Amino acid sequence: MKIKNYTSHGLTIDRFEAIPGQAWCILGSNRSGIDAFVELFSKGKPAEPDQHPRHIQYPENFGIFSFESQQTLFEQELKKDETDFMDRIDPGTPARRFLKSPEAHMDLIRALAMDRVLDQGYRQLSTGQSRKLLLLAQITRGKQCLIIQAPYEGLDAAGCKELDKALSRCHDSGIQLIVTVHNPGDIPFWATHVGVLDQGAMVLSGNKDEVVKKLDRIPETADFKASVLDLGIKPQPDREGRELIRLKNGTAGYQGKTVFKGVDLAINRGDHTLVTGPNGSGKSTLLHLITGDHPACYQNDLKLFGIKRGTGESIWDLKRKMGIVSPDLHRNYIVPGSTLDCVLSGLFDSIGLYTAPSPEDRSRGTAWLERIGLGPDAGTPFRSLSYADQRLVLIARSLIKLPDLLILDEPTQGLDRANREAVLDFLEQVAEEQLSTILYVSHRQDEFRKFFVSNLDMSIAGG
Repeated sequence: MKIKNYTSHGLTIDRFEAIPGQAWCILGSNRSGIDAFVELFSKGKPAEPDQHPRHIQYPENFGIFSFESQQTLFEQELKKDETDFMDRIDPGTPARRFLKSPEAHMDLIRALAMDRVLDQGYRQLSTGQSRKLLLLAQITRGKQCLIIQAPYEGLDAAGCKELDKALSRCHDSGIQLIVTVHNPGDIPFWATHVGVLDQGAMVLSGNKDEVVKKLDRIPETADFKASVLDLGIKPQPDREGRELIRLKNGTAGYQGKTVFKGVDLAINRGDHTLVTGPNGSGKSTLLHLITGDHPACYQNDLKLFGIKRGTGESIWDLKRKMGIVSPDLHRNYIVPGSTLDCVLSGLFDSIGLYTAPSPEDRSRGTAWLERIGLGPDAGTPFRSLSYADQRLVLIARSLIKLPDLLILDEPTQGLDRANREAVLDFLEQVAEEQLSTILYVSHRQDEFRKFFVSNLDMSIAGG
């Protein structure tokens, strides 16, 4: 691969060359130009030479794994969902069908701990498992160069180690690797070279050890403003009712397979709770139970805001008291609409905006876009934003009404370190000011803040 004197779409690269035998890691913050770098390859080689400058020499037989490709597959699976015509949830295409000759690659499949889920449907996989599956899909097709966007996002610590070992094996077998990461701590041990993007330009590139020594020259800035003070928000300690969630001996699964069982969870106001556990242990399924997105919510002894599920309550009345960020919401937010529309939809608990917001609502939405650095993009289609900016918008969407209960399933996925810390700093203020009670799922130990007063470890509840 060779790029020379390239300038387009907010990205400038004077010279970049990755030769066989090298393994590259491209480091950049969310708005550094790193997504534009991936987009250079996301459509494959251009059909017409003039479509791209001749300054780009594409690698032979390359495959790409990106957030865009993951979203495309999800939407394809959504079109094939036959749940409405079945007496059960359609699990989706079996995982093994995404792989070419899986039997010939079982060592690698086992190394990624994916052998036990090959017969599960795509929609039954956790976020981390689905990302590993799509990466395996590229590897099993015999690609000689893999371009991988943010491979560690959505993986637990064990999953990151498994992936590192698998990618190291790929490198040792002669597959060229080019991965992007947002945080210096995610630079893999097997990388031989590092390139650094900042403000739309490749500012450093070369041998990994030499480049890493110079990283402190690149300032980190956050797009998310971490203060609640400029929003004029006041504490609301007088909200009625103390109990938000009570689940006794909870259980849930899919197609007769238990995902978790014996889970007890009690959350009162101010009980900010961290949910941990490995990929596939049922963390997201537990949140689906709480939000009413899993049918087992009616089969469990579950109370939300003091109301027992299955007693004639309206899920929309319950969701008015919730703000939600999750990989599922992100994948499902595929309706047309502007960035401002997306933020405002949080006031109405809808995917898309179907209720006319008041001038005051629009003012609130605009204020939230300013605080995440996207004020000028209020009219930009939400789906046209980068993955990281979409995630910031969804966080603003969940916070705009400061609900009784904030349900956050890996909300900082795809964010760089500065933005991740700014979001967590903001949530810490939300907790201190008693603005909402937070239920938070995370794999990352650097997100385990002191304001979490309890921890539910799902690793002991797996089916």
